[in-house]
Amino acid sequence: MRWQVNRYSFLITSALAMGLAWLLGARFGGPWPSVAVAGAGLGLALVQRKLRGGASDVAAWDAFGAATGPRQPLLLFLYSDT
Repeated sequence: MRWQVNRYSFLITSALAMGLAWLLGARFGGPWPSVAVAGAGLGLALVQRKLRGGASDVAAWDAFGAATGPRQPLLLFLYSDT
């Protein structure tokens, strides 16, 4: 159970933040719940981008294709727990 909380912590935090934003926006009615959820989602995406280190570097992905010889599957490496 602990590894699931650790692995999905950003998703859990996002869901709680967006739920809270919807509740606060719903108190004002009209389009505000949607605006609050969109603002919370955008804010969380910007925080995640800053924590990750900015945009993906396309030139770095080209290095994977240029390597010769046997290599591990990329998705298996990206999603492994190690």
